[in-house]
Amino acid sequence: MVKKGVILVISSLLVGSVLWAGGWNNTLMGARAMALGGAFVGIADDASAIYFNPAGLVFQKKAFNFSIDGFYIWPTHEYTMPTGTKAQSKYNIPLPQIFLTYRTSEKITLGIGMYVPYAGGGVDWKKDQLGFPLESYLAIYAISPTLAYQISDELSLGFNLIYYRGIHKLNTEYTLYEFAPPVPMEAEENGSALSAGFGLIFKPSEKISLGMSIRGPAKMKLSGITSLNYGGLKLNLDSETSYNLPWDVEVGLSYKVTENFLLATSVQYTMWSALDKVKKTIKSFPLIGDVKKVEDMDFKNILTWRAGFEYILPQGIALRAGIGLDRYATPEETLNITNIDVNKLTLLGGIGYKAGRMQIDFTYIYAFGKEREKISTEYGLPLTEKYNLNVFILGLGVTYSY
Repeated sequence: MVKKGVILVISSLLVGSVLWAGGWNNTLMGARAMALGGAFVGIADDASAIYFNPAGLVFQKKAFNFSIDGFYIWPTHEYTMPTGTKAQSKYNIPLPQIFLTYRTSEKITLGIGMYVPYAGGGVDWKKDQLGFPLESYLAIYAISPTLAYQISDELSLGFNLIYYRGIHKLNTEYTLYEFAPPVPMEAEENGSALSAGFGLIFKPSEKISLGMSIRGPAKMKLSGITSLNYGGLKLNLDSETSYNLPWDVEVGLSYKVTENFLLATSVQYTMWSALDKVKKTIKSFPLIGDVKKVEDMDFKNILTWRAGFEYILPQGIALRAGIGLDRYATPEETLNITNIDVNKLTLLGGIGYKAGRMQIDFTYIYAFGKEREKISTEYGLPLTEKYNLNVFILGLGVTYSY
């Protein structure tokens, strides 16, 4: 009986500790770039090129560029239960980022960026809606030293190393035994991985620019503590979680209609099939030893399309707008309240102002989600759940150049 009870505790721990935060891909990089719809891989002429396309750094007008950008995100996750009852999670969060570049010679530019390329959000489901509280947060930060080399007036290449640092936090509670009171549970894990990126820009004329960017895969391994508090007794157990990040390939085109009017478009292919499983281990559990669980994710590869424009007025004011179509990577089988992933139509826009060495950029983003249904069967009866996600985002960037 003791061993049976321990196994039940372990099962609850494992189920809870592999919960994620909903929405893995994050392309919120650079206030100006996002106001252009995120179609920046073929432009890449400011410091955010460190993320979008490192080859673009050599085409910046100034030798030194320092940019601080930040986005504040208001997501609304919606879950409709088989009973028809609707629950909402609102987990607002800021995402800061820094980009710094310096042209060391006529052909070489160096840079470094600190940003959040994956996740950077969470869910916060209340107990009065689901019957238990569930707060989950996942962010994968990146530090990326970069080098760009100009081969000719028409062609440049860029390379960067990408050091990832992942953080996952979970607060929830579970009923371990029938008629038992809920048990608080917490988990906090962090870890790192290393990857690399490559970029290319080709300018066949003064009006046209073609860009390509590739980011390599990475294997994240997080470690930390999973805690269970039961009857005043708190178990702090060492735990590990591992999963794969994808290959990412993006190509883009920009066209200067006039000196002041710029059009851009891009297509991004993300090989999310790399995230097929999440592996979890709780170490040295009393009476049992190491306990391992593999959670199937089975993500699929996705294609994302973006387009935007920029029009610069004589007063140094820039008007920008764009659109994006984002497809979900999560199959119906692994769609759940901690990973709500839907198709989204994204509208973006903003305004910029440049005076002397300073530039200020403001952007707004609204993503309209398309509701998804998940049908399962219990006791021979079909049960329908519904999931949706809408997001409103404001961004601000300040750049100093000389």
